[in-house]
Amino acid sequence: MKSFNLVLFFFSLLIAQNLCASDKAVITFSDNSNSFYIGNQVLIYQDSSCQKTFKDILTGNLPFKKNTQEVPNLGITEMTHWVKFSVHNKSNSEKLLLEYSYPIIDEIELYSLEENGEVNIEKVGEKYRFKSRSYSYPNYIFDLDIQKNTEKTFFIKIRSNEQIMLPLKIGKPNEVISSNSTGSILFGLYAGIIMVMFLYNLFIFISIKDKSYFYYVLHTIIVGLTQASFLGYTSQYLWPENTWLAEKSTTILTCLVSIVGIEFMRSFINVKKHTPVLNKIFYAFTVSYFIIITLNLLNYDIFAYKIMQTVQSLVSIIILITSITIVRKGSRAAKFYLFAWSVLFIGILIFFLKDFGILPYNNITVYTMPIGSAVEVILLSFALADRINIMRAEKEKSQQKTLEVLQENEKIIREQNIILEQKVEERTTELNQTLSNLKDTQAQLVDAEKMSSLGQLTAGIAHEINNPINFVSSNIPPLRQDINDLNTILSKYEEIDSSSSVDEKLKEVNQLKQKLDYEYLKTELKSIVNGIEDGAKRTAQIVSGLKNFSRLDEVDLQKADVNEGINSTLVLIKNKLGNIKLTKDLAKLPLIECYPSKLNQLFMNIIDNAIQAIEAKSSTEENEIKVSTYAENDNIVIAIKDSGIGMNQETKEKIFEPFFTTKPVGEGTGLGMSIAYSIINVHNATIEINSKENEGTEIIIKIPFNNG
Repeated sequence: MKSFNLVLFFFSLLIAQNLCASDKAVITFSDNSNSFYIGNQVLIYQDSSCQKTFKDILTGNLPFKKNTQEVPNLGITEMTHWVKFSVHNKSNSEKLLLEYSYPIIDEIELYSLEENGEVNIEKVGEKYRFKSRSYSYPNYIFDLDIQKNTEKTFFIKIRSNEQIMLPLKIGKPNEVISSNSTGSILFGLYAGIIMVMFLYNLFIFISIKDKSYFYYVLHTIIVGLTQASFLGYTSQYLWPENTWLAEKSTTILTCLVSIVGIEFMRSFINVKKHTPVLNKIFYAFTVSYFIIITLNLLNYDIFAYKIMQTVQSLVSIIILITSITIVRKGSRAAKFYLFAWSVLFIGILIFFLKDFGILPYNNITVYTMPIGSAVEVILLSFALADRINIMRAEKEKSQQKTLEVLQENEKIIREQNIILEQKVEERTTELNQTLSNLKDTQAQLVDAEKMSSLGQLTAGIAHEINNPINFVSSNIPPLRQDINDLNTILSKYEEIDSSSSVDEKLKEVNQLKQKLDYEYLKTELKSIVNGIEDGAKRTAQIVSGLKNFSRLDEVDLQKADVNEGINSTLVLIKNKLGNIKLTKDLAKLPLIECYPSKLNQLFMNIIDNAIQAIEAKSSTEENEIKVSTYAENDNIVIAIKDSGIGMNQETKEKIFEPFFTTKPVGEGTGLGMSIAYSIINVHNATIEINSKENEGTEIIIKIPFNNG
């Protein structure tokens, strides 16, 4: 409460001037009077400048006009309105109450003139915190302290960014308080209905996860909040200290409830399927609502409110048209929705007719929107329940048909059971035979691969053994001739005896030695023997390598030297290297548990592929295969690197697949690397391939020390 003092004489003149004017509005209240609206007994002045103070109102001799409506409708305007009225108290009560039952007003200020020249001011509205009110009710209630049989003048200043109504009512305190308490009880019943519908259908949504229930639950709670905002209960209970929300919530909640309501309707009665054109129109309305919310947040409140009223009117009509259209197409859900929406539409219509002064402002027209929304929420809940019943009936019908089909199928199955068993037995026999044939074929293919490798190996061995054998055989004729010459010389020595002339015989022997070139003969014999010995050693080495490579008698895990197996393999494949440079970097390794012959086969396949990769390269640069070994942690590592054509990613991914080959048709079975991979698995080893096209390939094999 704010007061200020002026000179009594000055105020007396001003009051006399205003109260004696021809447009003076005096309201008489007696003991027989009940609470009544005073809108048609007040004077109203529109301040288009919004700058006039109360002093200007008193001194300006402004053109106040008398209103004829019981509840004046001042429309949506940025102007400030001043209301002037005088009350003559003929009752026995010195205290009356003035009720302004329009909670969504931004600012309302009551000015009262006291006899001592003071002006009392009380300011309330959504712009001010709720606790600033004298009475804790959504409606604005002011004390009018008027002594018996006296008259007092009051001024009200009103400003709002929404529609301005003047439901001003004067009454005795007990009547006004009782009326507001009754309104709170009625709203409590409404809120109870909304919460019951919200919680009940929320539980159903959680159970069945139906999209329509989601929109319904969201629609229900926002409808409740919207009506609570219109009736002023959100400012009283939800955000009593937040004036920004109090001013913005009505427009924002109205837009949100319309958006969610549209989505519920589109989902529930399948607007997209039945009326695709109208479905697109609803998208445009949704965008419009978001624009209105944005304008409201940017403080274009009046402009946003005007657009919202227009859009709301259009949406209501389009929803009605859409529902009727889909009902005519035979939709049961649309019938329920049309009925529920019609109830709310009637409530909206009555509410707007009340705002435009066509219908009177009373409890029926004020509460028609909450009543309509409550009935709509209940009816829509019934509609959703009916939809579930329809779905359940359709499901039961479908299950019955399915059961009949299953019974018929069971009968057919029983009749065909004997025939099927016979066919299964026949097919089982055929499958077993096919499986046996496949196993034989697989074994033959593996043997073919092994024979292919063996053929290549045999050709290499024949070539390698042929060289030392040829060397031995070519030295046999000169060896025989040298032995014959030695025998001739020895025979001459045997002719020497005691009866003959020794000197003469020795002379003949020396002549024979000179003739046969005895010194050269000794040198040649030594050379021939050395050559034969070298050939024999080379042959023995090849045979030893072949034996070490094959190890046909080794079927169990045993300790072996990996380097020995690599050397044996390289000896046997030496003839295929040609001009390829072979580099060995074999570290001293511990013996490991392995299948030596299988590892030799693995090395043979990988090195053979490396040779072929180099031969397929068109470049004439020096080509090389490098084989290296070393120990790493608990593994033996074998790295075989070549400078061949390399592999692309696709080849790397398929290289271990059976029958995959990059060779031309007829060259190779495609089993070499598949067998190599199986050998890797047998040894619990790992293989890594690093390769790039035209840059070569490196294969790294890691074999654990112990495979037991």
